[in-house]
Amino acid sequence: MTWIAITFIVLSLLLIGVIVYRKIPQLRIIDVTSIPQERARRVKEQLILKKLNRTGGAKLRVVEKVASQGVRTASKYGRRAVQRLYKMEQYYQKLKRTASEGQHAYSADVATTLIAEAEGFERQGEYIPAEKIYIDIISHNPKSIDAYEGLGNLYIKSGQLEQARETLKFTLRLAPDDASVNVSLAELEIAQGNHKTALEYLRKAVDKRSKNPKYLDFYIEAALESGSLKDARKGIKALKQVNAENKKLEEFERRFEEKKAVYVAKTTQPTEESSQND
Repeated sequence: MTWIAITFIVLSLLLIGVIVYRKIPQLRIIDVTSIPQERARRVKEQLILKKLNRTGGAKLRVVEKVASQGVRTASKYGRRAVQRLYKMEQYYQKLKRTASEGQHAYSADVATTLIAEAEGFERQGEYIPAEKIYIDIISHNPKSIDAYEGLGNLYIKSGQLEQARETLKFTLRLAPDDASVNVSLAELEIAQGNHKTALEYLRKAVDKRSKNPKYLDFYIEAALESGSLKDARKGIKALKQVNAENKKLEEFERRFEEKKAVYVAKTTQPTEESSQND
């Protein structure tokens, strides 16, 4: 009986091995990035690691250079600027070393306070400490829409448009119906002269927030620049209802009438020529 039992166990193990071996190719093609939580985590890590790769070595060299130039440089750039660079380096190294980041989320109140602090740095043109705060929030709260959007807008202001696009498009995947995120992407497209693409984002934003004067302003501007008279008319009408005293209304209406006249002229010209030929 013992030998029979052993033989049965061995045969069972061999059968299991054969089944697993046959399934290995299928297991290999499973893409864990298709899992939303895993994809969010990886994008967050990529944002941080790309920033490490882009700025780590360069910033460290700048810090060393500034430190080596002594009092003359300190008087030019200010001690506070040098200290900020050192703190940024320490922060990035901490992110690189530590695997526990993100395990302890900030509370909503703390995250709101930190975002306000980052926005304060932005208003002063202090983009490095503002960026540090946004990434810090993201490292603790990987699904913070406000932090991702703030980081994307920061990159627009600092001229890092590709990083802005990457960050904001990921933010849109997290919150596809968020009007503010759509407007931020529209601003990015407008900055690059892509008014038609911007208009697509602004349509979504205006559908969600039809009484927001800022959104309507962008919407009308993008519509006029891209030649969409239908959207421009819709936007002007909505803006009149929201704020009839808006100073831009007169200019928008003038530009709308000019573009309408050009459109009418183009569409009626063939008819007039054909009637003359008859």
